[in-house]
Amino acid sequence: MKNEFEENGYFVLRGVLTEAEVDRLARPIRAAFTRGDYVTVRKGPAYPLPGIHAMGPRVLEDHPEIAELSLAHPKIMAAIQEIFGEPAVLAQYWSIMRPPGAGLGDKPFVKGSGAHYDYKPWRTVGSFVKWMFAVIPFADYTETAGPLTVAPGSHRKTTVLPSDGRVHQVDAARVPAPADITLVDPGLKKGDVVLMDGFLWHEPRPNYGNADRAGLYMKFHAKSSPPACGPTIYPSAVHEILPDDARHLVPYHRGDGRYAAIRDEPVGGVDEGRLLIEDSEEKVLVLGNDTDGWRLPKYAAAEDATAGILDVCNVMGSVTGQAREQLGLQLPWLSWLADLADPAPDGDADQWRCRVYGHRLPVAAPALDTARDTTGQYRWMSADDLAGANAAGMLERGAEVLEWLRMWQREEDADGLPVTRSYGVPTTDVAHYSYNRNGNPAGTYRVGVFDDHGRPVPA
Repeated sequence: MKNEFEENGYFVLRGVLTEAEVDRLARPIRAAFTRGDYVTVRKGPAYPLPGIHAMGPRVLEDHPEIAELSLAHPKIMAAIQEIFGEPAVLAQYWSIMRPPGAGLGDKPFVKGSGAHYDYKPWRTVGSFVKWMFAVIPFADYTETAGPLTVAPGSHRKTTVLPSDGRVHQVDAARVPAPADITLVDPGLKKGDVVLMDGFLWHEPRPNYGNADRAGLYMKFHAKSSPPACGPTIYPSAVHEILPDDARHLVPYHRGDGRYAAIRDEPVGGVDEGRLLIEDSEEKVLVLGNDTDGWRLPKYAAAEDATAGILDVCNVMGSVTGQAREQLGLQLPWLSWLADLADPAPDGDADQWRCRVYGHRLPVAAPALDTARDTTGQYRWMSADDLAGANAAGMLERGAEVLEWLRMWQREEDADGLPVTRSYGVPTTDVAHYSYNRNGNPAGTYRVGVFDDHGRPVPA
């Protein structure tokens, strides 16, 4: 299995679920589509009219029991972790409903015109470099219903480059014109599960039939390859229902309803962002003074108002915008380090979450404009300086700051194990990227290179 997956970029687990198990899994999801409880209900014609209708993880709050048939199914979990060679973490739980006519337009469909892949540095569910899809079809994906086709070996056209000591750039394959793409139908049947490398090109075909074509589209990342934008927040109900040996699949969750969802607006469950900003001489920016103490820059976090369900929980835009406004500091990218989950500091809410990001500047200790920052003072501290400030009780959350610095500079996680970090960018930066959809010239696009204005370099 592992060798075939690495060679072709996908592997089909045949008959993993019984027909009855698939029906139990699909039942609450189908019911939610029927009553209009899905995230794309306000965009275009509603189900059951033709369209590509999508549902996020909200179904897991009301029906956490379906976790045992999907994200925590023993055979699925075992196969994913065998291929990874390490524990896995759930990144995406997304259901897609394609009624008859979905994917059809005024002109005949051109095979290959929808080919793409899902490595996306602006998404919590796409900003990692060791990850895979696990797709569970709720019906046979026949030629009439619309198969999920794949381009064998295309994942090997993308290369994760050696680290610069903190993060990895990626030479991301440019998906070419349809005529230059070879796609095959893996013949997915109800009860099968297809595992697909995250860099594999794939394409769903239109539904020419007379029945719904629906399925569950999960993503998992290896524990050693965290999402650069930070993890998706799930409802605590699903974490709590998992057996002990599967709870590592959903480590980031909230029980107050503020998990990844689209309601009247995007909700992600991240309240604050903190920045560990390192200069080229390994000194870290802190704000404050010698009387009241020092702290990392921290800002109220907000979701991008235009975010879709796959974009929520990425608060980089709000955090980097405030750093630019208050410090005059341009941060074109960040990479996630940790989440803090504590009681709300003001006591107005039961839960509170802070997302910690790292960034390394290409210059040494730049002068900052702190006129708009309430502290008015800043300092660039070495690791020894930070340790001294912590020992003196003058560094906010000092022990944790030293831990984050260790994780950042040694490329480790909280357990001291090696990690492969990559570049994360604000959701709105999607406008600068086109490599992952078809119509590009041959070659690669390097993710992790930015111009003097902090924008991704043009393709």
